[in-house]
Amino acid sequence: MNPMDSLLNLLPNSKRAGVYRSAIDADKIVAAANSAGLQVFKIDLAKARGKSGLFDAFSQALRFPKHFGKNWDAFNDCLTDLAWLDGKGWVIILTNCQLFAAKHEADFDMALDLLEGVAVSWQEDGKPFW
Repeated sequence: MNPMDSLLNLLPNSKRAGVYRSAIDADKIVAAANSAGLQVFKIDLAKARGKSGLFDAFSQALRFPKHFGKNWDAFNDCLTDLAWLDGKGWVIILTNCQLFAAKHEADFDMALDLLEGVAVSWQEDGKPFW
C-alpha cells in the first residue's frame, strides 16, 4: 500500500485520530484529507509569541468566533464546537513548531495536551480531529 492509500484509509478514522508528529509531506496529507472530505488548516507558528500568539494563529486559521476569550478554557471550547466549519472532520497541520516550542515550552505542551483531549472528544461524535 502506498502512503497516499494509507492516508486515505487512516484520516477518516476518528478512532485513530489524535496529535502526531509526521514525516509525511504536508501536501500529501492535505491531498488525502481533502479526498476524504476533511477540512485542512495549516497554522504557522513562526511568528507566534507565547500563548497569545498561539491563540491568535489558531483563531485566525479556524475562524474562531469574535467572542473567543483567548484563554485555555475558551480555546478548548472553540475546538470542541467548530459548528461554524464544514466537513466530516478536521486536520490541523502545525508548522515551525520547534522554534515556538523552544521559546514557549509550557504553552506548547499545554496546547498539545489540549489538542489531544479535543481529538478524544470528537471521537465520541465519530468525527476525526487530527
